[in-house]
This record gives sequence, structure tokens and C-alpha cells, in this order.
Amino acid sequence: MAEEVKAAVEEQSAEDLELLTQPIKPTYNKYSLITFQGMLAQIIMVVLEGVVMGIGLGAHGLACVSIIMSVEYINLSFGNLFGTGVPTVIGNRLGAGDKDGAQHAFSQGFWMTVYFAIVVAVIFEIFPNQLAVFFGATEDILVDSVIGIRAFGIFLPFTIIGQMVAAVLRVDEKPQQSANLMTVSAVISIAWLALSVLVLKMGTLGAGIYYGLTIGIWAVGIMYFVGDSATLKILTKDMAPDFAVWGEIFKIGFPFFVTQIGTFIYNVVAANAIGAVAGEDASLYIGAFGVISGYIVYILMMFSNVLTYGMQPIVSVNNGAKKYDRIKEVLNYSTVAQLIIITVLAALVWVFATPIANFFDGGDPVLTEAVVEALHIFILVAALGFLGTHVSSYLQCIEKIVPATIVSLLRYVILASPLMVLVGNAFGNITGVWYGLLAADILTGVICLVIVARENKRLSAAA
Repeated sequence: MAEEVKAAVEEQSAEDLELLTQPIKPTYNKYSLITFQGMLAQIIMVVLEGVVMGIGLGAHGLACVSIIMSVEYINLSFGNLFGTGVPTVIGNRLGAGDKDGAQHAFSQGFWMTVYFAIVVAVIFEIFPNQLAVFFGATEDILVDSVIGIRAFGIFLPFTIIGQMVAAVLRVDEKPQQSANLMTVSAVISIAWLALSVLVLKMGTLGAGIYYGLTIGIWAVGIMYFVGDSATLKILTKDMAPDFAVWGEIFKIGFPFFVTQIGTFIYNVVAANAIGAVAGEDASLYIGAFGVISGYIVYILMMFSNVLTYGMQPIVSVNNGAKKYDRIKEVLNYSTVAQLIIITVLAALVWVFATPIANFFDGGDPVLTEAVVEALHIFILVAALGFLGTHVSSYLQCIEKIVPATIVSLLRYVILASPLMVLVGNAFGNITGVWYGLLAADILTGVICLVIVARENKRLSAAA
């Protein structure tokens, strides 16, 4: 009798979740729009960052920033490992009515994130020179790149923890609090960047600290998980690892980790591929690549992530409750939203490529020409390329780990990295490097649309 009462209570608790009960489209729109509020602040921050970097650092500084961005990709790799794995495990347990299991998963996930984040930061502080060279820094930008890398590295424990915390707040049905953290961090970070680069003339040191603040401030969200009013709590008893939970988190988050590591590999391969065909103009084109990938494409990616983040909690919770019709609806709706919105944004970027390039590169005419030449190729089918992250995230949420991992590797590792080298060598010039990425985006999008179609059939049969 007691077990029946407990089961009934758990079922009722699960049915109280809006992620399980409210209509899909308005719920997806709500979570996406609230996330967009926080992400909008981040987008504005990146736009202002580009202006400040272009004016304060010039072409040399922008080339250094391109190298420092490799640290950002590693930061995002671990942040997404835990920012996807922890909330998905929690969401699956909440969907199944297992509140105690969700609590244990969160507390274990928190300490797991802390331990890994500290190890990553220590590595960056010990080996910044070796890492800068590996990232593709040429001799003329090595010293300043190392300064920025070391400054950013100090903040890595906070940035990685912050990403996990912000993601858990969404599955804990606190999307507004998550968005608020993004907004506050954006305001503080851009104020610091302007002060350090334009007024204090700190160069890449100020830029490195800035990158740490942009996401590191999100770690303040820990306050929502302490005290009696918290629905999920950080418990000291969970400091000892439960390797079964750790394994589950790692299994689910690994594909997203691989996605970002793929971006890191792509960034390193691109820098080296550019150096191989650009000769004495290598630093110029590395700087152009930094402007495009670090600002313009990065902003598009943030819009894409908003649409993916709106999908994630709905899929993970409904997967735990085995509500396949709702999963199918949100998959289709979010995929169409991705394609339409990113295509429109990319078209605007293509049309206004020159003023956009001027905006981010400080008005350097030589750099602007290099940016526009590459951007007109980069941006053509960006919406198809971004489907890789979207579909990989969906597959993670339904715990199809192997396919999710493969899809996460498609755009940057399996396709873009070799194609940029091969096509670049075939053309014998920098244009071939850009066309290699274009081919990778087309192939990624086609494969992802096939996966979405197959998932529709599977979900229809299971519903």
C-alpha cells in the first residue's frame, strides 16, 4: 500500500511539470524567448566586444584573439559536457517522478564539474606557451597570445561551473533566473573590456580576463541551489564520487563535449591550413578568420543555441515520461525554426558583409577585404551547418549517445577539418580553405535532415 501511495505521489509530481503538460509550441517559444533574453545580452556583449577589440587591439590583437578563442572552445567543451549531461540526467529522473534521484544526480554532477574544472585550469596555467604554439600562434603574436591564455585560464573553474549551473536552472523550471545571470554577466564583462583595453591599455591581458568574466559570473547561480527553499541542493555528502551517476552524466554529455572539441580542432586546423597557403599574409588571414569565427559566426551560433536550448528540457523530461508524440512535435518545430531563422540572419550578414566587417575589424581596409572575401563563402549555408549541433543535442536528450557523438563530429572534425586542408591545397590559395567549410556545411545539413526524418518515423511508431 505504501509503495502504491509513493508511486501515485511521484506520478502527480511529474504531471505538475509544465514541460510535460503544456502545449508544445507555446512552451518551446517560452523557453526559447526567455533564454533569448539572456542570450541577447550576450550577443550585444559580443558585438561591443568586437568593436572594442577592433579599436583597441588592431589587426595584431585580433590575430591573438583568434588564438585565445581556442581556450574558449575548450571551455565550452567542458561546459557543454556538464551543461548537457547534468540537466539531462536530472530531467529524465524528474520526468519519471524520481525527485530523490534528480537531487542526487544534481549534487553529484555539481562536484564532478568542480573537480574537472580545476584540473583543466591547472593545465592551462602550467603549459600556456606550448598550448599557444599548438593553437597556431605565429612568432609575432606568441607573447601576447600567451598572456591572454594565462589570464583566461584562471577563470576556467568558474566558467565551466557557470555553464552547468545555468543549464540546470532551465530544467529546474527557472529559465528566468538563468537568463538574468547571462544579462548581468554581459553588462559587467563588456564594461571591464572597455575599461581594460581602451582606458588602461592592458591589451590581451584585459581581453583574457574579459573572456573569463563573460561566463564565469554565471557561477553565481550556485546561490539558487543552497538553502531550505532550493528544490535541488548542493550537498557535501556527495563530494565522494558516485561513479554510476558520473558515468551517466559523461555518457550523455560526451557528444556535446565532442562537438565543442571538434570546434577547437577545427580552429587549430584552420589556423595551420591558413598558414600553409597564405605565406607572408598568414597573420592577416588568421585575423580575418578570428573576426568571422570569433564574432560573426559566433553570434549566429548563439541564436542557434537559443533555439536548441528551448528544445532540450522539453525533450529530456518527456523522454523520461515516454511521451513520444510531444518529443516528435518539438523536434519538428524546433528544426524548422532553426532553418528559417538562421537562414534569414545569414542572408542579412551576406548582404551587409562589408559594413559588418568594418564594424568588427576597426576599419582596417586590408583586413576588411579579407573578411568579406571569406564571409561571402562562410555564410552561404550556415543554417545547414548549425543543424549538426541541434540534432546532436536532440539525440543526447533521448540518450542515443553513439549517433549523437557521430553527428557532433560531422561539421568540424569529420568534414570541415580535412576538407579545408584538401580543398585549400587543391586550390593552392586561401579561397580553397573557405570552400572546404562550405562543402562541410552542405553535407552536415543533408545528413541531419535525414536523421530528423528517420526520428519522425520512429517516434510515430512508438507513440
